[in-house]
Amino acid sequence: MSARGAGRFPRRERLTSRNDFQAVFKHGARVERPSVVVLWKNGGRTRRVGFAVSRQMRGAVQRNRVRRRLREAYRAARGRVETAGADVVVVARRAALTEPFEKLVRDLRSALDAIAERTRAGRSA
Repeated sequence: MSARGAGRFPRRERLTSRNDFQAVFKHGARVERPSVVVLWKNGGRTRRVGFAVSRQMRGAVQRNRVRRRLREAYRAARGRVETAGADVVVVARRAALTEPFEKLVRDLRSALDAIAERTRAGRSA
């Protein structure tokens, strides 16, 4: 993979359809942290991720900024945590806009660690 595409998500690693998101929201388990809520559901063979930002976060510019911050934080956190086969939705809380980026990465890594631990313990969604 080229240096430019090193951090990108291939289509197979993304939740792309409304039905995929709804399945996780409806049947998934959740882990809450100060800046994010992470929902997950055991899925197929590969880990897939999606990002959600509520319209209660006013302004498209702010919503898009939070979504970009979440994607980048996930890129930083995903390599150290193994949640293979899970469909994951990262939902932004208002703090995701203002928290320092390092704190956002720590929150996300902590949530992904909790998911991995629950999956190993057999308490999967």
